Amino acid sequence: MTRRFLHGRTETCRSATRESAAWCAAMRDPGVGTAARIKLFRAALAQHTQLTTQAVAGQGVDRHLLGLRMLVKRGEQMPAIFEDPAYAYSAHWYVSTSQMSSENFASYGWSEVTPRGYGVAYNIRKHSLLIHFTCMRNEHGLNSDHFAQCFETAAYDIRAMLSGQQPKQ
Repeated sequence: MTRRFLHGRTETCRSATRESAAWCAAMRDPGVGTAARIKLFRAALAQHTQLTTQAVAGQGVDRHLLGLRMLVKRGEQMPAIFEDPAYAYSAHWYVSTSQMSSENFASYGWSEVTPRGYGVAYNIRKHSLLIHFTCMRNEHGLNSDHFAQCFETAAYDIRAMLSGQQPKQ
């Protein structure tokens, strides 16, 4: 929730950027050195920070588009942007996250928002990070335990990258 506004409001922060994609590709490429990976990581962090700052200030795109879509009255033609397959894809949340930073909560949950997606709740604390992974058990074959293991591996890889150690195999 964005507390800068009367009664609050929510906004989404889109983490899939060119910068994050470039860093992920570098992490998968054994030919990319640590210095280059760190440079790409920092560029991805800078872009994410900028997008988060914009979202908190009410400058994200998703709630504005939602408001415009909700203004279309029954019987009116939906504007072309909302019929575009790219818009439909971008509005389908395969990973939906929520963050609450407090030492006072033992845990809290956040669920997936689509049968083909994961929900990730995380609580950043002074000396720990609590993470809750969810998904539906259905015909799509998702597995929150496997997702959590992949997340843990990625976290260890980042720590190794930043500390100059070898990643876990």
